[in-house]
Amino acid sequence: MKNLNRCEVLPPLDGERPRVRSTTPKRESQGRFQVLNNFVDFSLRELTRNELAVWLILYRHTRDGIARYAQTAIAKQAGISDRTVRRIVPKLEEHGLLKVAHRGSAFTGPSVYQIFPLIKENQ
Repeated sequence: MKNLNRCEVLPPLDGERPRVRSTTPKRESQGRFQVLNNFVDFSLRELTRNELAVWLILYRHTRDGIARYAQTAIAKQAGISDRTVRRIVPKLEEHGLLKVAHRGSAFTGPSVYQIFPLIKENQ
């Protein structure tokens, strides 16, 4: 095997390129991008920076529309206090961007949220 100098370009592959199989089905990732596009187009302008950060963190941890995540972890990732997260969650519920399905605790585990990308029009 030949060693390459720092500025040399790798030679092209012989024959067909190996196919890399995605771990996420294409339709699922397209759906997640559509949700983000809708969120940016229709909901983003109505939110504060902290509300945006909390929603994006929860959306990042969403599987099948449900996010299971502790408020302390949200606060740490967003760089805000736990108390601020507790104030923001009801505001996001009022906007129609999430619904708290289960309030977590040290004994029952993380909170469970149902996540939506669009703000309700009838505020």
